[in-house]
Amino acid sequence: MDTKPPLLRVCELLNEAGAKYLICGAQACILHGLVRTTEDVDILVEATADNCQRVIDGLARMQDGAARELTPRDILENVVVKVADEVEVDVSTKAWKVSYHDAVPGAQQVVLEGVTIPYVGLDALIASKETYREQDAIDRMRLLSLKRGQGRH
Repeated sequence: MDTKPPLLRVCELLNEAGAKYLICGAQACILHGLVRTTEDVDILVEATADNCQRVIDGLARMQDGAARELTPRDILENVVVKVADEVEVDVSTKAWKVSYHDAVPGAQQVVLEGVTIPYVGLDALIASKETYREQDAIDRMRLLSLKRGQGRH
């Protein structure tokens, strides 16, 4: 098993597979500076069969190879596909109403321990949190506060 933190492990595998994806969800909140505790990794992927296959190929290289059971169609036809392996990864083509193509223009990236991590920008992240879930409402409120704080510089 790889000893990298879960986020870095997932990004490394997806980058090596050439997948088009963005980190979203709680990990994106963390990357924007919010304090959240999670090891799960949520990814927003380009909704093409070729890209979904690259995502599967990358995630299938985790310890248990759980993603090998998936097909591109599984990702394209379901709201969320959960890959439960050495890292739990939720794969989606939409984060609430935000698609990969919606999020790409404002996307950001950071390099940690030599691994490039592409993630949704603040506006797309806020839009992806406009759900009915209590945790999303809390995240959205904190992200909006963070955004207002950025405007003061």
